[in-house]
Amino acid sequence: MEIDKYAIWDQVFEGANFNDSKWRQLSHDFIKAVHQFLIFESVKQNKFKSNNLLLTLLAREEFTSIYNSSISSAEKDFEKFNSLSSEFFYEKFDFEKNIYEIKNYEVNMEVESNIRRIHENLDLFYLTEKLKQLVNIVTRRNFLNTNLDIPLEKEVIDIINAYNLLEHPGIEIYYKFYRLKSSDSEHDYYELKNKIYERIHLFFLEDAVDVLKEIINYCSLKINLGKIGYAEDALNFYKFGLKNNYIFPNNKFNPGDFLNIVIYGIRTKEFTWTENFIEEYQKIIPTNQRKTLVTFSLARLYFNQSKYDEVIEKLRDVEFDEITYNLDSKVLLLATYYEVNESQAMMSLADSFRTFLTRHEKDITADKKQRYTNFIKFIKKLSRAKYQDKKAKQKLLEEINKTPGVVNQGWLVSKAKSL
Repeated sequence: MEIDKYAIWDQVFEGANFNDSKWRQLSHDFIKAVHQFLIFESVKQNKFKSNNLLLTLLAREEFTSIYNSSISSAEKDFEKFNSLSSEFFYEKFDFEKNIYEIKNYEVNMEVESNIRRIHENLDLFYLTEKLKQLVNIVTRRNFLNTNLDIPLEKEVIDIINAYNLLEHPGIEIYYKFYRLKSSDSEHDYYELKNKIYERIHLFFLEDAVDVLKEIINYCSLKINLGKIGYAEDALNFYKFGLKNNYIFPNNKFNPGDFLNIVIYGIRTKEFTWTENFIEEYQKIIPTNQRKTLVTFSLARLYFNQSKYDEVIEKLRDVEFDEITYNLDSKVLLLATYYEVNESQAMMSLADSFRTFLTRHEKDITADKKQRYTNFIKFIKKLSRAKYQDKKAKQKLLEEINKTPGVVNQGWLVSKAKSL
């Protein structure tokens, strides 16, 4: 967004000559004020942090007359909004520390203090947060296929086991995530799955969103490895998340989640539900993305319902701004022309698609270009193989199967088998 500083100056200082040095100072002061406002709003929205800041100030200024009412108010908030999130335990630790200061337990040694609760909440904060971060570490290890050495990792896991800390529900969830990603045990998965459904509402929203995202990502990984049964679990997690505001929290849109929901709805053949989802949730898609996502999602849905005329109607004269949608929509349209025996249209699109790939070589990797080129090559061979003998058809099937890196390879194989 371009800012016309001269127009703004005229609005504020009507008739005055523009002063660049004054403009820079005012801009600096304005940005500083915005930062302070954002900090204030953030603290105001966090009841626990607000209460703790107040108690810290009361202790510092020795406003003894309102200690008790402020402490009582803070205690009620902690009881009302009890959580499994690490941030909750940090704020509870800070609260107990403030109580210790306010009641002067450092001096009044003979009085029973809250020092045990200080340490309990500090430990729960550290162990919960440490496990949460270790889950991220294991994810990176698996993705990068490398060993990242993290201080105290083994020691923390040993402490959790030695002191039966898995009895704490938040620690148990992150621990099971850690084990699942480290050893990939189906037993751990099904246990974790049940625990998430039971306890996710006890996390702060941001943590609940992350927990659900982690388990969905795990399902997606298994699906990509050929374990299609996880698609139903992934879709159920998404449905649960939609119902409880964990997928698009406060209408914060994520195109990846939108497309995944459509894909898993199709894979599980929940076509009516998927179409209703597209219709209902398109309203939260940013305007500049809406037409692309809705058109592409409906086209993919219609293809899997064998509504080939609707696919052609959606995609025939559409060019998407985003290169990935452009590529995948052309694959979808090619497959549709094949299904309806529109050989001439299919061959024409295949040739123009190949030209498109060459023209956009700078926009896509060589590996990606090859995967789409392979698809074009095989769909053209499939079209010709309809008129060839059984031996040629079998040879084509074997070639498709053994070629690495082919877009929509499963569909190509199924078509080759049905020749």
